[in-house]
Amino acid sequence: MPRIDRRQHLVAALAIWMGASAAAASGSDTRQAALYAANAAALSAAMTWCEARHGELRRGSAGEECFQKARGVLGGFGLDKWAGEIAARCSDMATFNTCLTPEIARLVRALNGEFRLRQL
Repeated sequence: MPRIDRRQHLVAALAIWMGASAAAASGSDTRQAALYAANAAALSAAMTWCEARHGELRRGSAGEECFQKARGVLGGFGLDKWAGEIAARCSDMATFNTCLTPEIARLVRALNGEFRLRQL
């Protein structure tokens, strides 16, 4: 199994917290919460990936250029489909956050693989 580094843990924690906030606001709608968490995790993963490799995301920097490309990757990555699959597997609101944690980790790992493949 690939090793998860500290950045991935931080991304997952942020996404879980955001997912929990969305879940609380929307009652039992795991689909909405999963979509919110997946999008938050994806943006966080893109930012973390680019900052780790190219420095801060300042206007005109290599980090910003990487982030713009990474956002393009996110647009075609099927986050809506990922969120639907997460919602289906994590349909019980009583265990949603516990179920969400490994799902977001898998999403971040897949995104990192795609960023690596595209040499961002």
